[in-house]
Amino acid sequence: MTGYVVRAVPWTRVALAAGLVVVLMELVRWNPWTLWPLEGTAVGLLAGATAWCFDETAAAVVDSSPRGLAWRTTARSPGPLLLVGTWTAVVIHAGGETMFGHGDQIWVQGVAASVAGAAYTGWRRSHGEASPGLRFATAVWRISCCWRATSTPSAALHSGQQRSSLHPSP
Repeated sequence: MTGYVVRAVPWTRVALAAGLVVVLMELVRWNPWTLWPLEGTAVGLLAGATAWCFDETAAAVVDSSPRGLAWRTTARSPGPLLLVGTWTAVVIHAGGETMFGHGDQIWVQGVAASVAGAAYTGWRRSHGEASPGLRFATAVWRISCCWRATSTPSAALHSGQQRSSLHPSP
């Protein structure tokens, strides 16, 4: 199975996505009030990269092989596990104050997005579609960017946390 994992998972894409998630969340940690929309971008990137891991570019060949879709999907799971591990590390590193006291909910958003990407791609692969992850990644990333670009970290204001407590003026 190890040989299949090395060849089947798009490790370059996974590494680039994980690195970009780290950069985006570090920017959010640096200035959460201004750069908060980048958190949504990171969540969308996480979902899209997870979906990409399950694409089967040679579906016409491997769908007729003795190893079934369940085996191939399980063998491709180290890529999404690396992405979820990266997400967990950056949310822990960002800390509760940067996440306006909602670090656990932010973590669940990322994990849920990753699970949604894997579930959608697995479902479409079971119906014979070769590369549903690419289409999913394109759509979800754009939607998450637009959704977060229109949102503000208002949850912090509702919980009584002041802007000055995060960035005191000099």
